[in-house]
Amino acid sequence: MDVSEWEQEFAEARRRLCESSDFHALRSRGHDLKNGVVLTSVSDVPFEMSLKCVHCRVAFWFENAAWSTGGIGEWQISSISLQQASVPCFALAKGFHHQG
Repeated sequence: MDVSEWEQEFAEARRRLCESSDFHALRSRGHDLKNGVVLTSVSDVPFEMSLKCVHCRVAFWFENAAWSTGGIGEWQISSISLQQASVPCFALAKGFHHQG
């Protein structure tokens, strides 16, 4: 896989992550997840990414449940981030508003 193919694959995986129900649930709890993405992979298919809230600075890890079969669209919050994901962002309590 060349660099341009990898960049396209990554962009599509990130788009699908941002469309996932877990991503939207975090946004509804006040987490502003606009900042960068960390990608870790041992294959050509992204299998794990993290997004960091710009207010509380918590990094939320997402797993691609379909990476082993070559899929890029079944993103869900990782088990290591479940506890943090259930807590609203402190910025919500302080009156900061995220922009969609």
